[in-house]
Amino acid sequence: MKKFLIALFAVALPMMMQAQSEGLFSRKAPKGQKADLSAYAAKGAVPEVDGKVVFKDVIAAPGKTKDDIFTKLAQWASLRYEANSVMGDDYRDANFFKNLEFAKVTKADKQSGALQCQGAEELIFSLKALAKNYTQAFYLLNLNVRDGQVEFELNTLSFNVDLGEGQFTRVPAEDWITDKECLNKKGEMKRIPSKFRVKTIDLVEELKKEIAAAIN
Repeated sequence: MKKFLIALFAVALPMMMQAQSEGLFSRKAPKGQKADLSAYAAKGAVPEVDGKVVFKDVIAAPGKTKDDIFTKLAQWASLRYEANSVMGDDYRDANFFKNLEFAKVTKADKQSGALQCQGAEELIFSLKALAKNYTQAFYLLNLNVRDGQVEFELNTLSFNVDLGEGQFTRVPAEDWITDKECLNKKGEMKRIPSKFRVKTIDLVEELKKEIAAAIN
């Protein structure tokens, strides 16, 4: 049995290495191309309000009433923030997510139009044949519904940063992905926190995209 497993691994290893180089397990740009990260490195790409990381926007729903928007938004949130749920088969898809047990909708008040979600999910940086590079992100998403629009605000963001050997430490976004902490004197992103900054911005943009699709 042992000899069989060794032989099987010997056959599978070249295939896994080829798959990794072709991007099956890797999120790197195709060979000869370099990913354009300039938008992520731009000053203010991670906005701050009174020293705290806060992403704000207004998502339009022309011609839709407050009640209609809230009903659709609540349906979306109940699925998006279902604890221990996974969306999609491939982490490279923009709408992929893997929620932790703490994910939930904490408030849904149709009369006031206020809806709050507690985000707790994995953000996967890369997958290789025998390893997963990821973090756990925690945040609050406040959504306020009005006629024709949704006010979007994501705040109270933090990450579980992997220290190795199964040990994690909680780091607030303010100490990790802001311009001050993530960009060097040349305006370039520092290697380790850069992946957190990129993933966070992608997450925010995807959430706004999903909300716009849900309410329109």
